[in-house]
Parts: sequence; structure tokens; C-alpha cells
Amino acid sequence: MELVFSHRGIALTQSMLKKAEAAVVKASERIPRATSAIVRFDSDGPERRVEIVFNGPRGTRLVAAAAGRYWGPALNAALTKLVRQASKERRTPARHSPARRAAGRG
Repeated sequence: MELVFSHRGIALTQSMLKKAEAAVVKASERIPRATSAIVRFDSDGPERRVEIVFNGPRGTRLVAAAAGRYWGPALNAALTKLVRQASKERRTPARHSPARRAAGRG
């Protein structure tokens, strides 16, 4: 899985980047066949914003963003949202075409 960090003009510590990398790798275990992830860090005054985008097969895309006063809580909130999205996506049953449904009734 390809992992990209985007933090233009923001001084992030190496420990924060390592924490983000470890958390995204752990979350990728719960998201089947994730091909890449982009983690964007943004700052606007006292607010810190983290956005995580997971790309999967066939154009599947999960996006989660969170904001907070500090980087750590914002990252954790975004990861929580992302994992929740992934679990909902896995539980959603596949839709079948009307012809296939009619064939199964016979």
C-alpha cells in the first residue's frame, strides 16, 4: 500500500508522522484491499485538521476528516470515522440485477 503525507508549510514532528503512519497501517488491516492512503495535515489558527483518504479497488474511496486543538486527537477522530465507514461498507449487501433475482426465485 502506498502512503502519502501532505503537510505543506506545517512543521510536524517525526514522532507525529510515525504515529500517523502506524495508525494508518493498522487501519488498513481493517479495510480490505486498500491500494493507497493520503493523510493531509492542515492548520488554521488554533485549529488542527487531519483528513485521511483511502483508495481501494474499482475506484472505491473512503474519506474521513476531523479537527481539533491538537494533532493527536484530530488524527484519532479521523481514524475512528474511517474505520466506522469501512465497517459499514463491508456490511452493505451487494445489489443484484433484476434478472438474477428473478432467476433465483424459481
